[in-house]
Amino acid sequence: MSEPKVKPLVRANRVAEIGEAFSLAISAINQYRFQSALTLTGLLMGVATVIVVVALIQGLDNTVKAQLSRLNPSSFIVARMGFSDFGSADFQELMKKRPLLTLNDAQDIRTECPSVKTLSPFYAKMVFDPIHVRYKGEEAQSPILRGVDQYFFDATGILVDRGRLINVGDSSQRRNVCIIGRTIADGLFGVEDPLGKMIYIDGETYEVIGLIELRETLFGGPSENQLVLIPFGTFDKYYPEREKEFLQFMCLVSSPEEVERGMAEVRDLLRRNRHLSEGVPDNFAVFASNQMIDIWNQASSGISILMVGVASLGLLIGGIGVMNIMLVSVTERTAEIGLRKAVGARRRDVLWQFLLEAMMLTVLGGFAGVLVGIAIAIIIPLAIPSLRSSISVGAITAGLIVSMSVGLFFGLWPAYRAARLNPIEALRYER
Repeated sequence: MSEPKVKPLVRANRVAEIGEAFSLAISAINQYRFQSALTLTGLLMGVATVIVVVALIQGLDNTVKAQLSRLNPSSFIVARMGFSDFGSADFQELMKKRPLLTLNDAQDIRTECPSVKTLSPFYAKMVFDPIHVRYKGEEAQSPILRGVDQYFFDATGILVDRGRLINVGDSSQRRNVCIIGRTIADGLFGVEDPLGKMIYIDGETYEVIGLIELRETLFGGPSENQLVLIPFGTFDKYYPEREKEFLQFMCLVSSPEEVERGMAEVRDLLRRNRHLSEGVPDNFAVFASNQMIDIWNQASSGISILMVGVASLGLLIGGIGVMNIMLVSVTERTAEIGLRKAVGARRRDVLWQFLLEAMMLTVLGGFAGVLVGIAIAIIIPLAIPSLRSSISVGAITAGLIVSMSVGLFFGLWPAYRAARLNPIEALRYER
């Protein structure tokens, strides 16, 4: 005689119980529409905020990395100050103590650092010391002036899509020629062709010989679109000695694998030239493009955690709303709970009913929040072109999982209270 098949029956009963719990949860949500709508609104706003914040952070991250990745991977920069120095509290003290880089340093690097195949010195006029770039009655907004040589373009990855590059003769003969970014060109010339036109830079006349390829901007901030590039020798002719405080070198090696060796050679040379003993920190900065990406990654990780944490407060508020609504629901349905228990419902049946109700509320709110968040993330770049957003499947999935978890966590206590109710006392309860 064969044994009865108990396990399939038990499994079928459990499926039926869960189906019944879902049905009861849907009925309860439909019955208490106003309370459910309030809870959904709180969760919708929380999830939408997280989606939008993550999309903007990822858009920012992609834009910065795209700008940094345009630097030649076989290049590195030698400067008086590094990125971390500009953010330090004692920046002014460092500026006073650190010696200037000089063209003699550049020549020493060329002759004594075998890994460095090409060195491109350039002058950088600082943004806090404005220049004036004019054409007829128009003046360019926030131009960034650089004095560069012919190797600068290979080292930085800056492309000229119209006109020509600055060459050796331009610098050696100190010609008044310039290459301008697209923002500068649009501001000065509008639809007029800038090539061959004469503009004024701090009162001196320059011929426009090239136009830099249009690049994406970061929040409308400084970018290649605002560059005004003049020959290295021409910069040296017109600007006073203090501008040369910001002389920098772009160094090119034969391959990305040689960058570390080239940086080590330059660092050793400058330390010897400056008589720095062992243990004394560098009084200059040497850094590669991948190091700038690493610095950005560290900074962006902290920003991301902070912003997502702040945005997640909306989910926490929504979760508290779920708990509050569910506690009210338990109180209002005490008699119903007592009746269910009186006709045979077990504690776990009641527990599952209220847990599923809370989770369904939060999942509905999560789906609505994801849709609203995606819509806002798409609209923001259309309304503010300088902002970029990037919507990831991971962020959407995380938003839905978190919203379900909120329902589970904040619905647990009300569900437990409902399951623990005494059926006799519950049946005698009157609102």
